[in-house]
Amino acid sequence: MKRPILILFFLLALLGSALWWLANDRNEIERGKGSLLVHCAAGLRRPMSEIARQYEEEFGIKIILQFGGSGALESQLMVAGGDLYLPADQGYVDSVRSKGLIKESMPVAQLSAGIVVPKGNPKGIASLKDLVREGVKISLGEKSASVGKFTWGVLAKEGLLSEVEPNVVVTKPTVNMIVEDVATGAVDAAIAWDAVAKNFPEVEWIPVPEFTKRSKLAGIGVLTSSKDASRALHFARYVTSRERGRKVFVEMGFEVPDVGDAWLDIPEVTLFSGSMLRPAIQERIRGFEKREGCRVNTVFEGCGTLIGMMKAGSQPAGYFSCDVKFLDMVDDRFFPGTVMTGNEIILLVAKGNPKSLSTLADLSGAGVKLGVCDEQKSALGQLTHEMLTRRKVEFENIAVKVAKGDDLVSAMQARSLDAALVYRSNALASPVTLKECEIVDLNDELAFAEQPYAVARETAHPELMKRLGESLSSDDARSDFEKLGFTWKLEEEE
Repeated sequence: MKRPILILFFLLALLGSALWWLANDRNEIERGKGSLLVHCAAGLRRPMSEIARQYEEEFGIKIILQFGGSGALESQLMVAGGDLYLPADQGYVDSVRSKGLIKESMPVAQLSAGIVVPKGNPKGIASLKDLVREGVKISLGEKSASVGKFTWGVLAKEGLLSEVEPNVVVTKPTVNMIVEDVATGAVDAAIAWDAVAKNFPEVEWIPVPEFTKRSKLAGIGVLTSSKDASRALHFARYVTSRERGRKVFVEMGFEVPDVGDAWLDIPEVTLFSGSMLRPAIQERIRGFEKREGCRVNTVFEGCGTLIGMMKAGSQPAGYFSCDVKFLDMVDDRFFPGTVMTGNEIILLVAKGNPKSLSTLADLSGAGVKLGVCDEQKSALGQLTHEMLTRRKVEFENIAVKVAKGDDLVSAMQARSLDAALVYRSNALASPVTLKECEIVDLNDELAFAEQPYAVARETAHPELMKRLGESLSSDDARSDFEKLGFTWKLEEEE
């Protein structure tokens, strides 16, 4: 009697563990709990205050907005930490990222600087040269503010700084304060962002080519100090999404970059990837899902098969190809790809190399059973077929044609082949393989493939897929690839 009871108890415990795992493995943001601290440029106060209000109403999570000049906020977050940083210039995001304080960032709005004057433009100011006239009182941003740093820099590049500077009667730490100086009549002119000036009915904004040709991009970054990166990313996606934050920015007169993801609480995307990349990227994709709060459906197949699926109507959000030739076949569907890695074709033989195979020419020898990939189904197959053809290797000894290099490795482990042409990563993916087989290097310039990653032009989540690409090309990812015999190509392109 005791044994059935023990078994029942064990099964109940197992069921309880499974239910706990399912409950804790969800990607949803838990409603009504926690808060986020956002260091935000003062010039973005109006749209961000409204977006924060909407987010709090929808998700019950408190958004604490800390406003100030972009440079001052950078200094503050370095001391106090926080969850997100939204300066008025992407350059500040890049600066903070270089210090290891930001991991992900997303574009938010486009900002153009111009001259701000009182309504009716009583001084008749129409160009930067008008600012050097005697008696014109000017307010500029301090150099720690994004607009100030930008303004002083452009004036210097245009050779006008020494002439304008004598008319600068005051500098302020935020763009809002600069515009307020004009609105209250304290000064005759200022230089400020277009969208900020348009929020003051007492002023007019005058575009000037010296500034409009150098428009700035505001981007939001997730700080590494955030104690809840998934929630911070959730809010950042909300701020930059087409139907939520981006819509608010447009309604308030801001220009937005021609990017932006559709809003979904839990985005779901599909990545097509050559099967030989699976051992290097599968676990990293699972980690990306957990951090981003999204789902990435992965389809790992031979690239020929993947191309066939796309031409039959399937459209992934991203494609990590085994070789650039296979991305070229569908390049109209994707933005230009980035070559991340390289992988070499090697000869896999039985341990001890009983057939003494050392060159491609040896594969034409009598009695050699060779395995290759199908040139119609995979990049490896096409590259192999081209290499054997150009090196004039006879095809009579090909005993097996399969869709993926993994299948050839399995055939070698089963001892049904004398040799197989596979990627180095196929041979290194499992430690068992080299216990029964060994690698023979071909040292042939044709035995090499390069793997590009590309984002689909029609995906609803281009920014999410860009961040997935960044995750797959990080320093940690490089280590994963190199352990499997890939070569790292990104440094060469830089």
